[in-house]
Amino acid sequence: MNEDPISSKKIDTSEFRSILQQLGITEESLREKISLHTLRNRWKEVVGPMFAPHSEVVSLQLGKLRIVVSHNAYKQELLFLQNRILRQSAQYLGKGSVRSIEISVGKLTSSYPSPKPETNEKKGLEGKEDLIAILEKETDPEIKKRYLEILQYI
Repeated sequence: MNEDPISSKKIDTSEFRSILQQLGITEESLREKISLHTLRNRWKEVVGPMFAPHSEVVSLQLGKLRIVVSHNAYKQELLFLQNRILRQSAQYLGKGSVRSIEISVGKLTSSYPSPKPETNEKKGLEGKEDLIAILEKETDPEIKKRYLEILQYI
């Protein structure tokens, strides 16, 4: 019987930590990089499809999540979503991983594919009905209230 030499050898964690230290990577910085990557991958789920293309997670250090948005209006909307962002971040990263949020207006580095224009533009009540159907799926009462306020202007 032929044993795999790699699977039979245990990894010494002190060697691994030593290599990370030589590279200047601490356990905390590694945890923050993994958390940042997780939030970036889940960002659309955290803030929703309407705001994800106009915002991005920039950094996460010492519990402070830094977000950049493309316009001041999106900054305002994300401020309304702050509790949801904290709640969703806790769901994906663990409680207390994100304790505060800082939002600034700037140029986004990631590029989302621009939405394809619909050939059959919906007007009037037909388009509003689609928005209401989306709104009915929202579980956060504060976000639902904001969407309803926006729908009143349409």
